Amino acid sequence: MPNNETRSEIELSILVTVVSGKAGVHRCLEALRPQVLGIDAEIIVPYDIWSPEVGDLKAEFPEVNFHLIADLGVAASADIPSHQHRLYDRRRAVGLNMVRGRLIAMTEDLAVPAEDWISQILVAHKQQDYSVIGGTIDNAIDRPMNWALYYCDFGRFGSPLSARNAEYVSDINVSYKREAIESVRDIWQEAYHETTVHWAMRDRGIVLRLDPALRVYQHRPQISLAEAVAQRSEWGRIFAETRVAEIGVGKRIFLVVFSPLLPILLLLRVLKHMLRQGRTVGQIAGALPIAFRLLAGWSWGELMGYLFGEPNADEFK
Repeated sequence: MPNNETRSEIELSILVTVVSGKAGVHRCLEALRPQVLGIDAEIIVPYDIWSPEVGDLKAEFPEVNFHLIADLGVAASADIPSHQHRLYDRRRAVGLNMVRGRLIAMTEDLAVPAEDWISQILVAHKQQDYSVIGGTIDNAIDRPMNWALYYCDFGRFGSPLSARNAEYVSDINVSYKREAIESVRDIWQEAYHETTVHWAMRDRGIVLRLDPALRVYQHRPQISLAEAVAQRSEWGRIFAETRVAEIGVGKRIFLVVFSPLLPILLLLRVLKHMLRQGRTVGQIAGALPIAFRLLAGWSWGELMGYLFGEPNADEFK
């Protein structure tokens, strides 16, 4: 895989991860296209045999670098439909290996960047001495399932968001100074996993920052409850497998023993964010029971990951 240090440097690289497919990529690029006019920037969209229709957008967006991934690496599996997150991680890694920007912005095709997203990223990195800046993630689809999914994933990043140093930033709305992402290249070279990358950065003394001015809107397509629960379970297992590689035996046993409490603890966190964001009683009543089912699925996945997860060391580099 080519090292991006051999390429001519530009001001900004924008990496869009394919998650939902052609329609989502089109919507995201329509929002990004006017924002890069007059800026020394590139937009990169890695896709592969599991998303070939994305390549059909080349004619409509000739300014975008649509890159067909030949080597799926850790995501080269006949079972990839049940391991989607690893596929997304591989796409991000391939894209990061291609970027030329002094700044690197990341999002995905389920997100629609606000009309000033790019300009706010440039201003934030010019005015603030932080190497990693994430931002606001708001839900754009007013359905109970969408609210439930949103709060399970991104409630902590919802409006109103205060500017602060943070333990977590999200890979669907994050920007890096080049030297920060390069400093942990060994972690993401084959597969970019949000938590391990950011843990490694923090271990190196890099501060993660949240800036509310950087805003994207979540546009998830409709999904059944059964599909959503199965997805949560898989992602929870992957998260736990990742943590197993970072923690000792004692903490692993602790997490296994207390995992039955996890759905309740996570649900209370969801409710806190709903109340913080001023959701109505009707919105809370509609979304909270669904959120509990999703969090139960996630928690079951985490438990299985802590019990049996011994990930290949190369899988989460």
